[in-house]
Amino acid sequence: WLAKCQPYGPVVLRLGLAALFIWFGYQQWADTVSWVGWVPDSVVALMRMSAETLVHINGTFEIIFGMLLFLGVYTRLVAFLLALHLFHIVVMVGYNSIAARDFGLAIATLSLAISGGDEYTVDAYRARL
Repeated sequence: WLAKCQPYGPVVLRLGLAALFIWFGYQQWADTVSWVGWVPDSVVALMRMSAETLVHINGTFEIIFGMLLFLGVYTRLVAFLLALHLFHIVVMVGYNSIAARDFGLAIATLSLAISGGDEYTVDAYRARL
């Protein structure tokens, strides 16, 4: 049974990761206060923006790129940028359970960048034209 589902593995990975990024991005807008504690003071000082603004920028990035990933638009590039984003978060958060989770998600997203899109993406549709 699972062997018959194998062609859908990349689709499930892409859509699952996309949903995750969209959800996290939405949460950063819906409940900004819960997220500002994750923004290091050094980043606030370096960027010269409030932690709230940085959370909103991050949330917007994750929503937009999550939607691009969901649709399969520039799938490899989008997945690569999202993987870099997650690796950066892992470094910024430090060694803890959140970083371990984000590292796993970063590896999954990098895997998607390496393997590319599936046949159900906008990229694949454009290639068939």
